[in-house]
Amino acid sequence: MSLSRRRVSEILAQLVFTPLVASVSIWIGMAISTRSSDPRTAQQLGTVAGLPTVAVAALIAYNVIHPTVGIAIGFGVFLVLLNAVSWRLVSALLDRERLIIGTK
Repeated sequence: MSLSRRRVSEILAQLVFTPLVASVSIWIGMAISTRSSDPRTAQQLGTVAGLPTVAVAALIAYNVIHPTVGIAIGFGVFLVLLNAVSWRLVSALLDRERLIIGTK
């Protein structure tokens, strides 16, 4: 049983973009958590921060944005750069002592 070309490209896109989107989400969540004093506020802000990713996925699913190789490469490069910048910024914000001791 052979996979269709479209199915192979969908699987490849999932293998490439899922880790990139997940890591960006983790960095955003960590950045919000480092700046927030209340866990509920951090959770709500993290949910709001994740909405652009959901919006892009919905626009692609409803064929408002027609996926092409150029868009995929551009989006991939954007996610890699966003991960690199987020890593630098969030790691500078992280206060390990506050996490261990639990004080502000």
